[in-house]
Amino acid sequence: MIGLNKKTEKLKYSLIRVLKEEATKYSDVINLTIGEPDIPTPKNLVEEAMEYGKNNQLNYAQAGGSEKIRTLVAEYYNKKYKSTYNAENVVMNVGASEALSSCFKTIINPGDEVVITSPFYPAYPPMIELCYGIPVILNIHETKFKITRKTLEKYITPKTKAILLNNPCNPTGNVMTLEEMEVVADFISERDIFLIADEVYSSLVFYEFYSFASFEKIKDKLIIINGFSKSYSMTGWRIGYTLCPERYRKNFLNATFYTLSCPMSLSLKGAEIALEKFSDFNTADIYKERAEYMASALEKIGFKVLKPKGAFYIFADYTDLSKLDSFKFTMDILEKVKVAVVPGISFGTEGYIRIALTVDMEKLKEAVKRLEKYFKAI
Repeated sequence: MIGLNKKTEKLKYSLIRVLKEEATKYSDVINLTIGEPDIPTPKNLVEEAMEYGKNNQLNYAQAGGSEKIRTLVAEYYNKKYKSTYNAENVVMNVGASEALSSCFKTIINPGDEVVITSPFYPAYPPMIELCYGIPVILNIHETKFKITRKTLEKYITPKTKAILLNNPCNPTGNVMTLEEMEVVADFISERDIFLIADEVYSSLVFYEFYSFASFEKIKDKLIIINGFSKSYSMTGWRIGYTLCPERYRKNFLNATFYTLSCPMSLSLKGAEIALEKFSDFNTADIYKERAEYMASALEKIGFKVLKPKGAFYIFADYTDLSKLDSFKFTMDILEKVKVAVVPGISFGTEGYIRIALTVDMEKLKEAVKRLEKYFKAI
């Protein structure tokens, strides 16, 4: 037998996908697993992009995106978050996931450490490990999901290459305060390490949101990951971007180029149209209404809920209701009342479940009824 990369052999399949696929075995299931917007891409955006595809040969795009789309992305951030980017700070990617993967390829040498907060997006540790880096898990559960200088200092070592923060956070829906961000920015400014800010949910905030892009003092150490999947409901278009220090852009471009050559030209056109003509597209209020309903409903059942301030998830502590581990708990709910949710262990935190608010209110209310039925029966 031919040996393979040992890193790939050790990786475990995503529990989010496990639950999603398990849910397909049941009829009449309410699937609250995958974080994919249910609100459609703007119809006129799709129509204009398809018209472009009909009338133009779809050739290979420029690696990293044309100057036009990169300028549009830079201007979008500058207008929204008071940053000072230009086209030379931008690399277009095939979704935020590839942006992250290429980011790690760019900055990590074997043995480098990347600090990530727990609970975390499940793809973070495997991506780091595939680049022969070491994910260092900073558990912020004890600080009520707040980041402090004390906790940061505890996990930084001479091998630390970067701190990775997801803001707004998947799975908690938490949004960092300006005061928290200032602590992080000061901490980064004092050290030769990168700050990677995954801001892919930045358009889905219920209250105030500040981007790390507004902190000029860390611009030479800041890498921002974002995309169009959540902001414009364009998941299948697979278009994202990296904002990075200009002096490192060539390195980031090399990493993405030797991974996939270039993004799809039609998706890049769709991104251009989105930024130029659909800047007012906003679905945050819809998800806020769902989040407020679900948080209140779950608390009445007996869950302890971290009330989200952004994204479209509820992260709920069920330990007062069941002693099962989170995987067994979610599987039991699926089998008995046909509601599919994700176990907290998938995000590095036991005793929780994540509920994706990516179905309409009618289905969320039905899911609550089924959960009430589940707990009455045990």
